[in-house]
Amino acid sequence: MKKTASADIVIFGGGIAGLWLLNRLRQSGLSVILLESGYLGGGQTHKAQGIIHGGMKYVLQGTFTRDAYAMQEMPHIWKQCLQGKGEIDLSHVPILSAQHYLWSQHKFTSKLAGLFANLALTNKVESLSKENYPTVFQHPAFKGEVFSLDEMVIDVTLLIRELVKVNQDVIFKIEPLCGEELTCDDQGHLVSATVYMAGKSIEITAQHFVFTAGVGNEIIIHKLKSQEVAMQRRPLHMVLVKTPFDYPLYAHCLGFGPRPRMTITTHRTQDGSTIWYVGGQLAEDGVTRDTQAQIKAAREELKALFPWLDFSEAVFATLMIDRAEPWQKNGIKPETSFIKTIHNITIAWPTKLALAPKLAQDILEDIQAMHLQPKIFDTRELRSWPIPPLARPIWEDAFCKNVA
Repeated sequence: MKKTASADIVIFGGGIAGLWLLNRLRQSGLSVILLESGYLGGGQTHKAQGIIHGGMKYVLQGTFTRDAYAMQEMPHIWKQCLQGKGEIDLSHVPILSAQHYLWSQHKFTSKLAGLFANLALTNKVESLSKENYPTVFQHPAFKGEVFSLDEMVIDVTLLIRELVKVNQDVIFKIEPLCGEELTCDDQGHLVSATVYMAGKSIEITAQHFVFTAGVGNEIIIHKLKSQEVAMQRRPLHMVLVKTPFDYPLYAHCLGFGPRPRMTITTHRTQDGSTIWYVGGQLAEDGVTRDTQAQIKAAREELKALFPWLDFSEAVFATLMIDRAEPWQKNGIKPETSFIKTIHNITIAWPTKLALAPKLAQDILEDIQAMHLQPKIFDTRELRSWPIPPLARPIWEDAFCKNVA
């Protein structure tokens, strides 16, 4: 006899998007099941730098872009949650830095100086005096400028743990899904999904299915054969630096183009080591380089930007991020989060960690407009199935592989 389970909503994907949405949907009174084939917070989420962007890095050409407008309210929404006053209580999530910074090796151009002066009036940007610079920039050899941005940096690993904590009863590990396990009717509605784990199978039905599985969204896209939604990949080649010094830094370096020359966040391993996690233009350009070439490029960039620091004893590692996003003409970066609902299926990407609340709100409003009425919630056959493990921080995998 076939085993079955049911809920009002089924979410595929346990990254930041799926977990934030899970919390919001359950708050609304709907029953939800979340299914994940890998690690919770794995995929793109645990490779994020944890920056709650407010769009300031998108004004580096001196004008506000659509990206900047899409992001500008995100820090406030996150701050409310981190203070325990928002839509989700994240008061136990550590804030690694209350501000993110923007620095230039030289004095800002008059155009940018004027823009940042105007932004300072909105409390989005603050001009800093030398004594308030991050410690690494207080060295006499630094001749540039530093601004403080209204953007915090959070601990992504503990963020995922908090989002999971009150939902462990409805999160289940499954084996990787394939299109043949998704059953659609003649009109294209998804009727059920048959999932597998350790030799067991269960057919899951729902009123609505949401796919927030990053790269895994391709499965439902191929199944639907719809022209309304497609996916693209934009890879990054990130760099991890185990530094021989302890200078915590959370900052964008002003470059010559629309993207930061380098973006650095700081993290600690379990053994107390200091890790600089480096992205920005270095990571964008690095997709054409192998590991050794990318490490060589990173050493050269860091030496150029921090000539007063000694990186000779630093240990380097790199990793690729396969950013999955909605298709854009010419493969450019999406300007904001994305949702597309086809029949009883929603396909979604946040495109940025910081946009997870917006994505969840958009999906919630979409589902509320459908006037779904809560129905029978039955997870009895799933109760013996395991919950997926939490993803380990990437710096632990890179530098502390023997630490449990």
